[in-house]
Amino acid sequence: MKRKLILVLKTFIFLILLAGALVTVMLVTERKTSYMKNKDFFEEAKKDHLDVLFIGSSHVINGINPIDLYEKYGITSYNLGGHGSLLKESYWQLIRALDYCKPDYVVIDCFMMDRNYEYIDEMYEETPEEFRQAAISQLHLNMDAYPLSKLKMAAVKDLVHDPEIQKQYLFDFIVYHNRWNELEQKDFQKLTGTSEYNMLMGAEMKHELEGDITYNYEYDNEARLPEHTVCEEYLMKIIDECQRDGIGIVLTFLPFAGEPQDFQSANSAADIAAAYGVPYINMLQMGDIIDPRVDLSDPGHLSSTGARKVTDYLGKWLADNADLPDHRGDTEYSKWDKLAADYNKEIRDKSVRYRQLSTQLNMLSLGETSLILYLTDESPALQDPWFRHIVSNLSGSDKIQEAAYNHQQYFLLIDRASGGIYEAVDYEPIENMQTAMGEMTYIPIEKKFRLLYLTSDENNNFLYDDDHLKDDVQLITYDSDSGEMLSHIYCESSHNYEIEE
Repeated sequence: MKRKLILVLKTFIFLILLAGALVTVMLVTERKTSYMKNKDFFEEAKKDHLDVLFIGSSHVINGINPIDLYEKYGITSYNLGGHGSLLKESYWQLIRALDYCKPDYVVIDCFMMDRNYEYIDEMYEETPEEFRQAAISQLHLNMDAYPLSKLKMAAVKDLVHDPEIQKQYLFDFIVYHNRWNELEQKDFQKLTGTSEYNMLMGAEMKHELEGDITYNYEYDNEARLPEHTVCEEYLMKIIDECQRDGIGIVLTFLPFAGEPQDFQSANSAADIAAAYGVPYINMLQMGDIIDPRVDLSDPGHLSSTGARKVTDYLGKWLADNADLPDHRGDTEYSKWDKLAADYNKEIRDKSVRYRQLSTQLNMLSLGETSLILYLTDESPALQDPWFRHIVSNLSGSDKIQEAAYNHQQYFLLIDRASGGIYEAVDYEPIENMQTAMGEMTYIPIEKKFRLLYLTSDENNNFLYDDDHLKDDVQLITYDSDSGEMLSHIYCESSHNYEIEE
């Protein structure tokens, strides 16, 4: 009997150790993106800290920044957008989220309302296989972080038709058990509770500009979807759910380089909003909200500068139309203040140095850093309309166009502390510039020699270096409060604006 008890005890201990090992393996090998994105959602929802939920596709995840919204308006929100999320998935994302919190408002973007298929694994016959596989993979972002439940099973069954693929979302170890050759340090950090996570309350900002983007199609106010779609049906389900629960709802169509089917979706969304009596903000019709040449990272997604403009527009709308509290200054929301400070530091760091000069100049338009920009009269950048547009957007004037037209050197100084903006072309000098570094003077002497110095230190010329005579662009950044120089970048603009290390 004693031997049997010992055997049972050993077996029990072995099973416990085996279970612990399996759990550890599952925690290490699972893909962390969903948990990183949604960690703060569960924490803030538990504290009843979320007044607004943003739901939609990558247009939302890249286009609305809850940290910017909090910093300017004191509104607390979470970005539950997902890459490739159709309105059907947005519906289930909302239903799952409402299991954890009840927001005052839900903002739902209507992009891809033209999609008319039931399951993400069974699209149109002509849909390339890689698109189907991408959709299957992307669904994990908004699905994996939620624990197994009847609600999750219902969502998976409604979104995915193939039972074998359904198992990926219900038992994700099936997908991740073979990730051993991909493991990184962050995969093990979840065991110690020190893993990285999303610092923007679910948003993901796209800082880098892909290139010069313009609109190819004129907006058609009369266009409508030719048939009633699955996504239209689920948009109405979302509205029904919010109205039934007493949650305010706003429909949006965020700006991007839209195509004819997008105009059809946007106008059909307007019809649904009117039928239900809910507000609708169609930014495809509002050409003055963003500048596509600097506020789109690529034709379909906003850059971080565009996201700030869109977030500000929505924040003003919510402040004017929704009775939402301003949580700034409330110690209970101190975490939000820290996240805002961290994000501002990230913006500052990227505006001080980034691998692409075009992106760095655009980041400088966010106003965290003061700057000095100089281009020689032979600079290829002066003959690049997109580069000139980026500089004009930064300076607020078209003076660089004059330099380009006449093949003349160009100088720009923007001091954030004083609000002063100084520009010069050709051999035009500027004296008594008030900056955080002190009073400065700019004097072009000859083609390859110019002076920029502090009145108190005329011997230190900021714009001349024998080692960089071949570089046609110089960019200096300095702290707007202390005047400390943060970076001095030299660049050959003919090299695709790659910044020298």
